[in-house]
Amino acid sequence: MNYILPIVSSFSGGLVAGGAFISFVTLLEIFPRLMQFTNTDKYQMLYESIYILSTIAFTILYFSDFYIRLNSILVVIIGLLFGVYLGLFSSALAEILNVLPVILKKIKIKRNMKFVFYSLAIGKVAGALYYFIFKIGG
Repeated sequence: MNYILPIVSSFSGGLVAGGAFISFVTLLEIFPRLMQFTNTDKYQMLYESIYILSTIAFTILYFSDFYIRLNSILVVIIGLLFGVYLGLFSSALAEILNVLPVILKKIKIKRNMKFVFYSLAIGKVAGALYYFIFKIGG
């Protein structure tokens, strides 16, 4: 009986956090934009099903003692896929919040905006390489 309240409150907190995340992903319109760029509108149900199934699978894996030894090449491929997802997510977040236009207007850059985007991308890659080469912060 002493464990019912912590179990219910933890489950409720997880539902609230999960609902907030799904609302956030829906607000950013990641899947409609991805389908628009790739011309795969007819696979909308597949996108949704894979997202739901992968969320459930990774939740189960997170709470279990399951682990897999992977080949280095496979780890690189998985890392690239995670990077693509995070890149899409952060780009959608920046777009929805109109971060870059506000910054560019503040620093009064109208011409050569592509160099700003290139420098952001190069800085992101350089920071990631520095982190993984020198193992800083981990």
